[in-house]
Amino acid sequence: MLGRLADYNFHLSDNSRANLMLAIPVLTMLAAPPADSRTSSWSALTFPAPAADGSRERLQDLPSDVAAALMDAGRRCAWRRGQTVMRQGGHSDALTVALQGRLAVMLSSAQGHEVLLRWLDAGEIIGLADVLAGLPSPVSIVAQGPASTLHIDRDRFIRVLREHPEGAIGIAVLLARRVGELFRYMEMTGSRPLPERVSFALQRLARSQGQADGRGGVRLKVTQAELAMAAGASRQRVHLALKKLQAQGRITLAYGAVTLLPERPAGSPPTRG
Repeated sequence: MLGRLADYNFHLSDNSRANLMLAIPVLTMLAAPPADSRTSSWSALTFPAPAADGSRERLQDLPSDVAAALMDAGRRCAWRRGQTVMRQGGHSDALTVALQGRLAVMLSSAQGHEVLLRWLDAGEIIGLADVLAGLPSPVSIVAQGPASTLHIDRDRFIRVLREHPEGAIGIAVLLARRVGELFRYMEMTGSRPLPERVSFALQRLARSQGQADGRGGVRLKVTQAELAMAAGASRQRVHLALKKLQAQGRITLAYGAVTLLPERPAGSPPTRG
């Protein structure tokens, strides 16, 4: 059934929407283990592994033959710093795959405030809401330096899923994980103290752009202005929160970078930056 997405009209009745909302938590539990929202440890951070040819150009969560078919079906685009790949509220008839570079996921409010949600992982697929359901893009994607993407026309995407029905399972898993991430984001950015929100922002940003430092830590090139945008607070307050995390031995600070330190054994002294 999922392989025939092009045959369906996605305007849902109120009853269908209610049923969908009941189904989403079930999909989420099947797709990913529940996160412990009481902790903000980054010891479990993982990074996209390079492909066999040394690159990171692959599609996440999809069988290799499906990913290869989609890569062959797409067209590549190069971007410069400041260019908008996808605009919030806009429409597109193509999926976008992040290939290389720093691509920021931005959310704008009606009052004009912008939040840096995170940076895209290499191989991450975006634009599914529009391609599958005709919904406007919920976020903007902006290049923060030289970057490249792959664009797959809707008709070609549907054709690949019809030829490889197992690919639809990968898409369902991907969407379920994003639902889980959404609820996690809502819980961690609601009424949490600012140090916890900054810690969560560091985790989100380090997932795609962090680099293992060889000593169990994760080094992230990020400015305090970017962290302030990600945590939804002023630069001054974020600076104080970072100093508190450093005093706790959880991070070290350097110019334009933060290193997320591994957890220390109980009773050990804080690491000095």
